[in-house]
Amino acid sequence: MKISKVNGYQVLDSRGRPTVAAAITLTDGSVHTAKVPSGASTGKHEAKELRDIGTKYADKFYSGLSVQQAVININQKIAPQLVEEQIDLNLVDSKLIELDPSIDHSLLGANATLAVSLAATLAAAYSQNKSVARFFAQEGPLNIPMPMVNILSGGAHANRSMDIQDILIIPTGAKSFTQALSWIVAVREMAAAIGKESGQVTNLIADEGGISLSFASIEKACDFVVVAIEKVGLKVGEQMSLALDVAASQFYDGEKYNLSTMNKSYAPNEFVKYISSLISNQPIISIEDPFAEDDWSSWQQFMQVAPARLQVLGDDLLTTNLQRLEKAIASKSANAILIKPNQNGLVTSTLNVLKQARANNFNCVVSARSGETEDSWLADLATGWSAGQIKVGSTHGSERNAKWNRLLEFEATEESRFTNPFN
Repeated sequence: MKISKVNGYQVLDSRGRPTVAAAITLTDGSVHTAKVPSGASTGKHEAKELRDIGTKYADKFYSGLSVQQAVININQKIAPQLVEEQIDLNLVDSKLIELDPSIDHSLLGANATLAVSLAATLAAAYSQNKSVARFFAQEGPLNIPMPMVNILSGGAHANRSMDIQDILIIPTGAKSFTQALSWIVAVREMAAAIGKESGQVTNLIADEGGISLSFASIEKACDFVVVAIEKVGLKVGEQMSLALDVAASQFYDGEKYNLSTMNKSYAPNEFVKYISSLISNQPIISIEDPFAEDDWSSWQQFMQVAPARLQVLGDDLLTTNLQRLEKAIASKSANAILIKPNQNGLVTSTLNVLKQARANNFNCVVSARSGETEDSWLADLATGWSAGQIKVGSTHGSERNAKWNRLLEFEATEESRFTNPFN
């Protein structure tokens, strides 16, 4: 089957900001459309999405955040190179690399290249009469990933109501994805109820659906979530544990880590000690970006003292980038990686990063962004790639629940098994 048409256009993400969609039409008339996400808390080493700010295409009503340049690149530069080609994902991604050989996809825009790469993935799976999950995992049961879900949100996702970005939960005692999600929903709703009773709840729901509350310290925020877990009847540390997304690059000034809510500043070596103490005193089994994206020495120092059970997860540090992953492997700076396709710009090279991480015993967490769409392909990728974990946000917002519902569908309709990397 061949590609007969490639069409790019602008759509909106879950925050009402423009993003890129690409549609690939095959010679049988079928149309396969993918919409790309966009992050608010972005690492400086990510692939570069193309926005119109400062150009003739800038739409003032979108504050210059329109993506018409990227759309034009799809329609005028990419499309002519793909029409009449066989629908083959590796071929499409190779063509995109030829058109834009830059490491960060800055010539065409990573939002343009990923939209086309994802649309090609959907079309290629269709051409084999398979789901995207089955396109990548053609034999055996599907491995449904363990969810990691936001309960409290701060940082760039929630007007900095907390210094850190998110406090999340992981249902490590669940025996199925269906059970895991029901536990998560119960904890999230209990947290909202407790916040309302105490007068803490604001009307702000964070970008990813988490609850925005203010706390005097990270410890008090963790304690709040622990109470919510206990109130729904789950055992902390056995059935449900905590995870943190610190997003430390946002409050590191190059010399100190400045926690404004706590009114404290820490030199890097002091912050390593603080994070170590936090881990020792809270039921935390995963911590993401505890140090800044280029503060490699703090990551290394922490890994030397971190408990063996702790998942030390690189997001801004690694940005789904093979070279940065290899540096982390060599320097023993982390033991897990967040996999975000839009940090990379292509489906095939994103998968290559995941494979390299797995080959070096890194845990892998396929992740959504703060600006998501109603597409559910992320759930297919996490499942088809046997990633082991998925991080989508909370359980509020249809752009989040589209992914959760897709995983529920797999468990209900396919031969599958629920993955638990923490057992």
